[in-house]
Amino acid sequence: MKSSDPYDINLAPPPPDIESAAQSADVTPPVGITPPQVLAQQAAEGRRGAAWRLMHWIMENDPRAVVAVASLDDDRLAHHLLEFIALGTWAGKPFVVPGPLRSAHARTRLRTLFLTGSGMDFGRAERVLLAAVHDRRPAMRETAVHTLGIMGSQVRAVAMPVLIEALSDPVPAVRMQAAKALGRVGDASAVPALLRALRGADEQMGSQIFSALVSLGHAAVPALINESTSSSAWIRWHCVRALGEICDQRALPVLVNALRDDDHSVAWMAAKGLTRFGKQCLEPVLHLLMTTETSPWLAETASYVLHDLCQHHHRLKPYLEPVIQAMHDVAVRIATPQAARKALARLGEEGLIKQ
Repeated sequence: MKSSDPYDINLAPPPPDIESAAQSADVTPPVGITPPQVLAQQAAEGRRGAAWRLMHWIMENDPRAVVAVASLDDDRLAHHLLEFIALGTWAGKPFVVPGPLRSAHARTRLRTLFLTGSGMDFGRAERVLLAAVHDRRPAMRETAVHTLGIMGSQVRAVAMPVLIEALSDPVPAVRMQAAKALGRVGDASAVPALLRALRGADEQMGSQIFSALVSLGHAAVPALINESTSSSAWIRWHCVRALGEICDQRALPVLVNALRDDDHSVAWMAAKGLTRFGKQCLEPVLHLLMTTETSPWLAETASYVLHDLCQHHHRLKPYLEPVIQAMHDVAVRIATPQAARKALARLGEEGLIKQ
């Protein structure tokens, strides 16, 4: 049956020379009057003319177009939309669309159709996206994983194993999106997998895993504390960095102890992380200086923390400056524990710390 829309380019395409000229001039063909419900069904069947018209109405925020997408009981439309976002094709065929539909904004707007309350049924969106994670085309996998991450905790139960598996995808861009998505989904069960992926990660992937761990926040702390004693300085550095960023009280002893780590970069990261705790780190740092031999590295990292405390808490300066000076004294190993013990006692007497 013929469409009532005289401009339906699927049924009555213009001559090739006219179509090429329109595309080269970036001229948008007439949208026509075909109802969005009809366009949605035709687009699901692979009709590209209907697809770009439907997307045009979506970009115009026409509620009829969104309702048409939401009410269509056909997974094919969701799959074709995902393919267009990822590859710019429709139903596996080349797809030349008007300029506004080629923009990043258009892809973002179309991606929202997969979100609850913004377009298609949640079950359909989840089903299509999970299937696409195993697509042979890397761009489809990357886009599907990215979209699952945007959906966040709504897909937690079903998507977690799939996203964790995607951390081992052969394509770096997919692995990056998987790490980002796991941070957004917010399930603590992702932490061991993220830390395993960290072992073989390059700097870019490592940075993304760090961001995911910080996004998981307090739920990630127990696993991070456990891995902070890893034999790998690379793992310890990331764990200490994440613990400092999350700033959970449970991490304080770990960060204080890491001030004397064998790897200088880990020790410095611990010092930077401790400055986020403010006065909470004062007493444990002084105890460390009282009970641990003051190596040159420990003198540097502990001095950094105490200097920061002096700058932000001026009342502490008279008590902490002698400790800092002792750590740079010739007899540092003898002077530092004594200065730390004296400072701790004076701070307790003055009621500046609890003893």
